[in-house]
Amino acid sequence: MPQRETVSEVIAAATLCVAVPVDRGGELAAGAQEVLESLPIVRYADVREIVEVDADDDGLAATIDCRLTLHVDAPSADGATVREVLRETALVRDVDRFAVVDGPYRIERW
Repeated sequence: MPQRETVSEVIAAATLCVAVPVDRGGELAAGAQEVLESLPIVRYADVREIVEVDADDDGLAATIDCRLTLHVDAPSADGATVREVLRETALVRDVDRFAVVDGPYRIERW
């Protein structure tokens, strides 16, 4: 019988600057969503608005307003800790705004 894993789910509204691969430059919103959803903590990302786009030697950086569904360990479900986890990833270049708007909820996964 498979073992259940319990996580906390929080919904957050955020303004983030993310590194978007150059090959996704024509589809910035989809590229930013893929980048965010590739992070282990992000279950789902909804890009609401592209605020700004910068290009440099490292590629494209898109500042986006988004809504995130995050799965975190129960002790780290508070907003400040989750914000720091996002900030420490290589793909998130900056966190301008971050607020937990719903949750935490206890989720069991198999």
